[in-house]
Amino acid sequence: MKKILCFGDSNTWGHDPVDCSQLQRPWPVVLRELLPEYEIVSDGRCGRATKFDVPNMPDTNGIEKFRERYLTEDNHFDLIIIMLGTNDLLNHFDCSPEETAETLSAYVRECRERFKDQTPRILLMSPIEVKEDVTRNPIFKDQYDISAVDKSKRFKEAISAVAMREGTFFLAAADFAEASVIDGVHMEPEEHKKLAAAVADKIRTIFGSR
Repeated sequence: MKKILCFGDSNTWGHDPVDCSQLQRPWPVVLRELLPEYEIVSDGRCGRATKFDVPNMPDTNGIEKFRERYLTEDNHFDLIIIMLGTNDLLNHFDCSPEETAETLSAYVRECRERFKDQTPRILLMSPIEVKEDVTRNPIFKDQYDISAVDKSKRFKEAISAVAMREGTFFLAAADFAEASVIDGVHMEPEEHKKLAAAVADKIRTIFGSR
């Protein structure tokens, strides 16, 4: 059975935009249902950024946790899916989509250096776009400003360019799903289903089953 890692932030964890609880069926859970022939491991963390420590939120530096948990002798995956970037747009950081993309390139390079000839396939996913509604949400309005909305629209181009340069697979989550108008950042259940279906199709293509 092939083993797949889904590494991401709150939209992988399943943050409910209605009440901030965890959805019962975020996209990795739906993915398991669509692809029962694969072992799906989900590691989503609220607040996780590509390389930053989010204030007042421990363990949010993504590349540190990625190294610690997955670049070890005890782990082997046939495919690693990484969808990060939204938290890089927090007001605390002066981070461009291009910088986020370059950090994702570092994930790829470190995987190749660690696993050498047994490097897993890697699928870089650009995140969904941030909506202007975030600037009116009582929880997130002080964490994101309008520039985050504009920057999020550049994720697809920036990350796809890195994926092409590094020879990895690419999928734009924004082509299939969108943020809720409730908070402008997180997906509602139906959007998780749409994204899971797109990821399942991509996985079938990657492993030549369609």
